[in-house]
Amino acid sequence: MATTSVKLSDDMNTRLRRMADRKRRTPHWLMVEAINRYIEQEERKAAFYADGLASWEEYQQDGLHVTWAEAKGWLGTWGTANEKDAPACHK
Repeated sequence: MATTSVKLSDDMNTRLRRMADRKRRTPHWLMVEAINRYIEQEERKAAFYADGLASWEEYQQDGLHVTWAEAKGWLGTWGTANEKDAPACHK
């Protein structure tokens, strides 16, 4: 493991210690947890963006799509007795 230091304002440090006490955790544990959550969130955002970009590039190549009306009609059947299959892509 690597060691990294973080400079916090006095106010932030006080708030961190109070929260650590309330949660019966160490300030270190809270900071590691916060950093992990932030990194995971940003990685999910980056993956979502990359997926969207890949979809756009695929659409630019083949032009296949469904309209909003088709998608909305299909989604409206979810969870009903008449649930429909996804609409077919078309140009």
